[in-house]
Amino acid sequence: MDKLIERLPEIITAAAQSHLGILALLSVALSVLAYFFFARASEKVRVGIFVLLFLGVFGFGTAMFRESAPIAHLPGPSQATLSKEAKIILTEAAKDPSGLVVFERFGEGVDLSSNGKSLFTDKADHHALVVWESAIQELIKQELLVALGDRGELFEITKKGYDVAAHFD
Repeated sequence: MDKLIERLPEIITAAAQSHLGILALLSVALSVLAYFFFARASEKVRVGIFVLLFLGVFGFGTAMFRESAPIAHLPGPSQATLSKEAKIILTEAAKDPSGLVVFERFGEGVDLSSNGKSLFTDKADHHALVVWESAIQELIKQELLVALGDRGELFEITKKGYDVAAHFD
């Protein structure tokens, strides 16, 4: 029993690494408490307490798994907050056979393209250029695109990006 108490912090830390671990720890803790509190109670009381504890753990587990649903199954929060330009870039990157977005600066010109399409064509409008650059940064920040290299010219869509883009269709 002393070894169990010594290792209790390690056990709790290991259990907290996953939802199932937390649920298992909760079930064990409630079982131990119920045993000590109701060991001398009548059989009816013990069965009643068991049913109530079981329903409580089941309800907690259901709520926990519902709250932690992955992005692949539910529309992610990033979709609602993406700008129109970011959605366009992400959609075209998802359609591109290589999953790439190219953003090139040359002389006075700029070219933003993906999937064989030029996404930004008005080279004279600095405000529009800043909006498209911001859209790329937005996608990087939300881990929907990653930069390839350090020149800021080539980007690749991530799995998370593909998952989010799939909800745009």
